Amino acid sequence: MTTQSALRNLPDRAIIWCYRHWLGLVTTLVLLYGSLPWLAPLLIAFGYYQLGGLLFYLYTPLCHQQPEQSFMLLGNQVAFCHREAAMYTSLFIGGLIFARVRQTLRPISVRLTLLLLLPLALDGTTHLINDLLPTLGLRAGSDAIGSLNWWLRMITGILFALAIVLGVYPRLEREFRGYPGR
Repeated sequence: MTTQSALRNLPDRAIIWCYRHWLGLVTTLVLLYGSLPWLAPLLIAFGYYQLGGLLFYLYTPLCHQQPEQSFMLLGNQVAFCHREAAMYTSLFIGGLIFARVRQTLRPISVRLTLLLLLPLALDGTTHLINDLLPTLGLRAGSDAIGSLNWWLRMITGILFALAIVLGVYPRLEREFRGYPGR
């Protein structure tokens, strides 16, 4: 094979490699995205204020980052909320478990997948409405760790991850397994 033909086949080989390793790529991205918010308070605690602040700033458009709805680490706020911490931690663990059972796990129905996502949509929507119109008192009460609101955020985050791991990942596995060249 000439260098020129090898270069021409490189995009095809890269795509085939991504199809073969899709779960590892997705799980690595979830780990990276879900870990960086925890790094922000550590950097700030150890005196790297600008770098920690930059990480916090990068997540600002992606999460409301309300202090009362976020974990604290070494006295500094994690760059995303409890719900997202539950979502990405559960999604990472779910990806690791899925890797062990991917050959035998069949996807849950689309209806059940949507049903697992519904509590997240309701929880997030009521929090958003409460944040915009606090006088309605939709989510009155504490946001402290262990409170009802905290548990709702954690549970809905975990249910989101279950929907993805049980409803989406098996479908992706089936599609990628059938890709020519795999």
